[in-house]
Amino acid sequence: MNKAVKTISVWFCLCLAGSAVAESYVFPSVHLHDLPGALQEAYRHEKPNLGDIGRCVVSYDSSVDQEKMIFTCSIYVKMSAVAERKAMERCEDMKEKRHVKGPCRVIKE
Repeated sequence: MNKAVKTISVWFCLCLAGSAVAESYVFPSVHLHDLPGALQEAYRHEKPNLGDIGRCVVSYDSSVDQEKMIFTCSIYVKMSAVAERKAMERCEDMKEKRHVKGPCRVIKE
């Protein structure tokens, strides 16, 4: 392999690596105070376990029917973006199983 091809190959790999690292997850969010009381209480109960990195995600169709509410958190991860992604994936899976139509959203304070 000649020097020019090696240089182009290395540059291309660095560009790909840089773009993968630069992209962050952007998930819909909801403010804690906008949640139904039961979900606010679930979050307050789980908050001591979250630390700085853990994240919780909710989805709900009703502010009264707890069968139509989903609450899930990710806490044992190394990055908050990973916590959000894992909690979102779990929420989407739970939504499908419980037939909840509301969007999954990350709780923000």
